[in-house]
Amino acid sequence: MKHCTCTPAEAAGFTEDPWHTQPHPQPATLVTIDSDPFVGETPLTAIQSWLTPNSLYYARNHFATPSIDISEWSLLIDGQVSRPIELSYSDIRELPSRTLPVTMECAGNSRVDLSPPVQGNKFRGGAVSTAIWTGVPLKTMLEQSALRGVAKEVLFEGADKGEPEPGRPVVPYQRSLPLDVALHPDTLLAYEMNGEPLPDDHGRPLSPNPPKDTDGRREESGRGVRELQGK
Repeated sequence: MKHCTCTPAEAAGFTEDPWHTQPHPQPATLVTIDSDPFVGETPLTAIQSWLTPNSLYYARNHFATPSIDISEWSLLIDGQVSRPIELSYSDIRELPSRTLPVTMECAGNSRVDLSPPVQGNKFRGGAVSTAIWTGVPLKTMLEQSALRGVAKEVLFEGADKGEPEPGRPVVPYQRSLPLDVALHPDTLLAYEMNGEPLPDDHGRPLSPNPPKDTDGRREESGRGVRELQGK
């Protein structure tokens, strides 16, 4: 059996204590880009390894970070499936898992360099991080639920919710993946990050982690997975 010889995630001059989720006390380990909801980027001068410590992994929240009681939480998989299933956190932890190093980058990274200026979070280049993720391949769960042939996309719904614009109805954060990406063996529903349970600002207790995804958006605290029929 081969053993991992990965370099430990390290940082110079920063506390090793876990960073707190909202509110984030100052001085923060991350460079604060926005505070409501919290958005922060990795201080590039702090990184001493190809792995990013959890406390310095960039955070891109769309809505306020939800508070989750894992004992009451479950994941529902329904839609274009023959066998809808609902799994508790302990159910998911008992399934076969994979561990993969994955680098994520926000599509808006280095936005301050754009000319003319554009709207959005003013990342300076620190919205990219690498961690070792452990979780269950999404393909495993989709196979258990028996996908129907008409399914074309997989929609994720997070527990985080809010107004997309002031005055608009409150909605949960959602996004979808093409079916081929969802079924890729490296697409995980991750529950560990660098050997620790997911922090709240990174999707605790479970977050989709598709390495073939390119825009850097992820659900916070996944609540449901639904298969969509193509038009």
